Amino acid sequence: MQAYLLTERYSLWWESNVSLQFGQTDHEAGMKFPPALTCEVYGSIQRKNLMKVYTMKRHKLFIIFSCIFVFLFLMALGCVTTSTSVLKMPESLPPIVKEYKHITLNANIPGMMNTGVYLNDGETYSVLATGSIDLWPAGLGHAPPADYKYHDVRPEHGWPLMARVGEKKGVMNRYFSPLWQANGHTQTAWSSGNLYLGVRDGPVDSYGEPLNPRYYNHNTGFFKVDIIVWHREDYVQIVDFFEEMKGKDQDNKAVIDALAQAITYKEISLAKAKASKEIEETEKEIQALKEEPEQKKEQAVETATKGKPVLKAKPPTADAGKQEKVARLEGKLAKLTETLGQLERLKKELEEERKKSSLLAKELEEKEKSEKDLLVKLEYGSKAPPVIVIASPQEGSKVEVKIITFSGVAEDDQGLTRLEIFINGKPIKKKADRGVRVTREKSPTRLDFRERVPLERGENRIKIRAVDSDGLTCEKTLTVHYVERRKNIWAVVIGINNYPNIRKLKYAVNDAKLFYNHLVKYNQIPAENVNLLINQEATLTKLRSMLGTHLKNRAGKEDMVIIFFAGHGATEKDVMSPDGDGLEKYLLPYDADPKDLYATALPMGEVSRIFSRIRSERLVFIADSCYSGASGGRTIGITDIRANISEAFLERIASGKGRVIITASGANEVSAENDELRHGVFTYYLVEGLRGKADADKDGLITIDEVYRYVSEHVPRATGQEQHPIKKGTVKGRLILSIVN
Repeated sequence: MQAYLLTERYSLWWESNVSLQFGQTDHEAGMKFPPALTCEVYGSIQRKNLMKVYTMKRHKLFIIFSCIFVFLFLMALGCVTTSTSVLKMPESLPPIVKEYKHITLNANIPGMMNTGVYLNDGETYSVLATGSIDLWPAGLGHAPPADYKYHDVRPEHGWPLMARVGEKKGVMNRYFSPLWQANGHTQTAWSSGNLYLGVRDGPVDSYGEPLNPRYYNHNTGFFKVDIIVWHREDYVQIVDFFEEMKGKDQDNKAVIDALAQAITYKEISLAKAKASKEIEETEKEIQALKEEPEQKKEQAVETATKGKPVLKAKPPTADAGKQEKVARLEGKLAKLTETLGQLERLKKELEEERKKSSLLAKELEEKEKSEKDLLVKLEYGSKAPPVIVIASPQEGSKVEVKIITFSGVAEDDQGLTRLEIFINGKPIKKKADRGVRVTREKSPTRLDFRERVPLERGENRIKIRAVDSDGLTCEKTLTVHYVERRKNIWAVVIGINNYPNIRKLKYAVNDAKLFYNHLVKYNQIPAENVNLLINQEATLTKLRSMLGTHLKNRAGKEDMVIIFFAGHGATEKDVMSPDGDGLEKYLLPYDADPKDLYATALPMGEVSRIFSRIRSERLVFIADSCYSGASGGRTIGITDIRANISEAFLERIASGKGRVIITASGANEVSAENDELRHGVFTYYLVEGLRGKADADKDGLITIDEVYRYVSEHVPRATGQEQHPIKKGTVKGRLILSIVN
């Protein structure tokens, strides 16, 4: 009993006084026992406490190894990162840096992260990012195809990294790609608010928020992102900062890319500052010269000439030198202003290139979304996505009109729930009676679409997206190039009423003015590109100069030329006529003399030679005149001529490449004027058709064939079948004469 009490007693003493390390003996631990304690008691206590310590140590090791395993597992899933900043920032921020922040974007976390960095409208900031994410890791669900491209997705690809400024409120808060083919970029905020960043996987809304958050569940990896807000847009100091960062990390691609862009903007900025300073100094110098008082006339010393004082003449070269200097400075000022404008345009072009890159990045992200949808389809079933067939326009086509018709059909067996059309990344607002209407019974399985799409100058990307009831999507994108037609159309419009030597006409001038107004006011062709010759302005010399010299010098191969003539036509005997009818045909200028047409009129043979001088491969000649000699029309009768006129001369004129001729009537018919219309019948219906009534396919574009069909129907009807317009010649592709406003 005494031994037991001693054992318990000294066991408590052991626990409270001895610190035994795992693997140590009692001697190594420096244990001291009272002499009264027997060896048996000592041995019992030692065994008991050794077992207790061993058990405790084993539990501790298990906990440590478990924590390490969990940490490594979470890091593999992207839940835990050991991310360091992209930049090796100094302890204290440089004066040019207003704010700096580093964040980590994990690939498996959906949605846009609020970085806490507030940007003011117009504030300059930089985004630098590195890292890699895998959007379909091996061993998770259905294995992706062997050629799957999204195992190593990086921020420089553009589309994977999204940014947004401000809350989800409107157009200014839509997401964008802060990087494209670079790991670092400096830009200007176009609205105020907190900066949000996120990783993209699959479809997102216009604010960057994911439509299918489950896509992110198994993603691995992360992006490291550094954000710098600058105190001001001072690219000299920004370049200095990035050069310092590069000195600390020579191989940092984010710094290299950001520095390269900053150097470009620095050069533009310095050049602009220099030009602006020189402009200011030159303007001051010019102003000082202009305000300089006239040199005072020097009072000459009185001479004895007739007792009157004589004034010395002011040197004549003084004012001349001053004017010459002002002129020289004004020339310098003009050059400096042009240089400044070029620099502004260069910066604007860089921004436009940036916008195009952003649009391309969005297209790539949409491609990634489509591939992801297909993988989801493989994982969750074998349902097919919608099918889209585009009828018009063709991929890569070039057009000369600002608005085109985008048409085709979308189909899906399960039913279509949404159909969207985008032009250059912006959604097109469809009319109320167009688009998909989802009914309670079932979504439509087929939808025909026909939308008028406005284009921008240059390259345009049209995208259509169809979504079915299973959530699967199909997208198609095509490119259309818009060549601004207003600047590459040249026209000469001629109208003659008051012939001094020939019977006058009533409404030829009205016709010319109507056609001129259609070109300039309705179709908005620059007035300097259209020459209007009325009555005495339309002499033979003027017509030859305008048609044979002016159009020849102005119109290029790709340009379009339109010639409109409203006036008299005539014929004259010519046994050498190549048309086989023994007649030469003429257009009569203002000063034509019917007794000497060869010397005073414009023969059709010369018209053909003039057309050959013009380089344009799209030449349209419209003539509201006739050659039959019958009374009451736009022709004059020549004595003893009653021959049947051949239309071969029209084919001869139109025989060149890209020429189309339309005349108001057949060769043996009359081109009539109408008092009620106050126009020639042909011109009246021609312009009526060009302004929309000839648009048979309702695409907003009037082609040469459409307007010819229109006048061929309405002119004979209005003239009792006595006048039938004629068209000769062809041109490659669709020749558009008018745009319906």
